[in-house]
Amino acid sequence: MIEFKAECGHTIRAKDEHAGGVVRCSYCGYKASVPDTRSDDLDFLLKDLEQPTDGEEGARRGKRRWSRLFGRRGRKRVQFDPFAIIVRMCYAAGLLIIVIFVGRKYVIPLFQEGGLVSRISRPSEEDAAGSIEPETTGPEDIDRRGLLTTAIQTGLYLESTPPGATVYLVEASQAPARGRVSGVAGSLQLRSTGRFLDVPDGTYVIDMVLPWNHPSLNDPYLPNYENYRAFRRAIEDASGDERIRLLEDYFIPDEAWPVFIDQTADQIYIVRQYRNVQVRKGRLSCVRALFLPRIRPAGGKSFSVASLVAHYIPAKRAYAFNEDHVRSELDYYDVPEPDRQFAIQALARIGVIPYVTPDGRTRLFKIGIQDGMFAAKVIRESTE
Repeated sequence: MIEFKAECGHTIRAKDEHAGGVVRCSYCGYKASVPDTRSDDLDFLLKDLEQPTDGEEGARRGKRRWSRLFGRRGRKRVQFDPFAIIVRMCYAAGLLIIVIFVGRKYVIPLFQEGGLVSRISRPSEEDAAGSIEPETTGPEDIDRRGLLTTAIQTGLYLESTPPGATVYLVEASQAPARGRVSGVAGSLQLRSTGRFLDVPDGTYVIDMVLPWNHPSLNDPYLPNYENYRAFRRAIEDASGDERIRLLEDYFIPDEAWPVFIDQTADQIYIVRQYRNVQVRKGRLSCVRALFLPRIRPAGGKSFSVASLVAHYIPAKRAYAFNEDHVRSELDYYDVPEPDRQFAIQALARIGVIPYVTPDGRTRLFKIGIQDGMFAAKVIRESTE
């Protein structure tokens, strides 16, 4: 008697002569193969799987037995594609590069000094400057800001209008009595791009220099410079004191003295020289040069502040101060009401503006670069 467990789960008993054959389960009628006890168990199983049983149903049962016995299913063969692997590697490398760039550019700086923590804990100096309303009226705001920059410090501040003048600086004790200081040994050469210079304490002579064909002076598309070519021809033909007179007649005055023409073998230069510029420890000194044309109103020797503001002075506000206080000071110097607003705009943009007051004096109105205080001084002008 052969006893075995069929696939249906029931225990079946078969006679020995039925070994290797097929019997039906007495419980469910399912056909079951009787083990052949005369062969090795594994050989029996393999043989039973390889032998076909009643048509397609027997073949399906053989496949199911094979899967159960060996726990293995057929696998689909995939063709090897090296190009697809290369493409995926390129995508992965590109993604990695993007992650590294974003991390180093934006994420890491947030956690460094001055990053996210400091921004949360306190506003930046740019934000603080931008939040200041310059049109304040309280007396405590009269000396309030000055130059709107995060780089306020002690030393020497250099700027020109228009920007781009070349600066030469030398100690006053080494400067020649006449002429440029560029040839003095040890003189510094800089650009007047609105910068602070840390120089030793002392008294200096500073030249602000523009070539006579500088683009900002020689632009034919600016209508108020339409006489500049005639001015150049006059300069070219003149010499000595006549050149100085032409310069003073064409350009508005500032604190420069003297103003002169320097000619080399290759070029002609317009020079505005500033003498006795004092630099002291813990203080801020400045030189603000004006290469601006004298636009005369009809029938007058003065010049139009409105034209300067409209065509030649940068539109960006660079200084903050108490406008009511400045307006009161301009009224004290008898500046007519129509000109006051233009003068205030010029002071807010470049910090200085000359003006011929009704008493015939040419005064330079100034805003303190560090404290925003208003000041006025009489400047020399030989043509008046």
